[in-house]
Amino acid sequence: MCSASEQRTLPSFETQHLVRCSHCAFVFATWHPSPQELQDYYSGYPAVTHVSPVTITRYNELLDRFAPYKKTGNLIDVGCGAGLFLQQAALRDWNVQGTEFGQRCVEECRSRGVPLIEGPLDPANYAPGSFDVACSFEVIEHLVDPRAELERFRTLLRTGGLLYVTTPNFDCLARRIAPGDWNVASYPEHLMYFTIDSIDRMMREMGFRRKWVSTTGFSIYRWQLRKGAGQGNRKAAMESQEKVRSAMETRPLWRFAKRSINTALDLMRLGDSLKAAYVKV
Repeated sequence: MCSASEQRTLPSFETQHLVRCSHCAFVFATWHPSPQELQDYYSGYPAVTHVSPVTITRYNELLDRFAPYKKTGNLIDVGCGAGLFLQQAALRDWNVQGTEFGQRCVEECRSRGVPLIEGPLDPANYAPGSFDVACSFEVIEHLVDPRAELERFRTLLRTGGLLYVTTPNFDCLARRIAPGDWNVASYPEHLMYFTIDSIDRMMREMGFRRKWVSTTGFSIYRWQLRKGAGQGNRKAAMESQEKVRSAMETRPLWRFAKRSINTALDLMRLGDSLKAAYVKV
């Protein structure tokens, strides 16, 4: 991140090869996985083919925030999974494009009519400055060189276009409570670990201006499947989380509690998910 060479190993994260830069405090994996390691790992990566009505509501709220940036109507989702967000964006009259790896996700996108290019983001496949919005959900933490990816985003976006990324928040409450059980730390899946300060520094240095950054949420699913508790029943953990999310949408007291909790988590920078929106200048 800052080209400094001094770093220190992070206790509780030795098996994930995590260190903290002594200069800028950025946390990252010092070991880079080989292409074969990545291929072996991601060949079995699941394709999420269904999301709850609550998630669809979140998608539409996000698209409402994207609306002021709509000029060409072009939107790209890098690492678009099964294309569920792009499918919703297309219903809102966005001209959508996606990129993704893996046969399962590619087949799902095509079955939904979502246009995509298989493989890494390559600006040569698009006209420079042709997108109003570029987004990337839970992808940047997987990359060996996130700055190079931001440069590709800059090439794609028009001046004044919006870049929106989400990534796990290294400063989150769950990691602080039980660092050894924090299952977000996983090699070779996650290699870069961002905080508000580190992502803001990187974005500014790459020519982006902040619009909004927040940290929200506490994942019941991840907490129930934390390392120290064993992997448990993934289906039961997901069902438990969705019940709580649904109650927070439909019951006034739960909804108030959710707003209050998220406000507190955001103010203290303790939310599980870091959500950042920046404009190309």
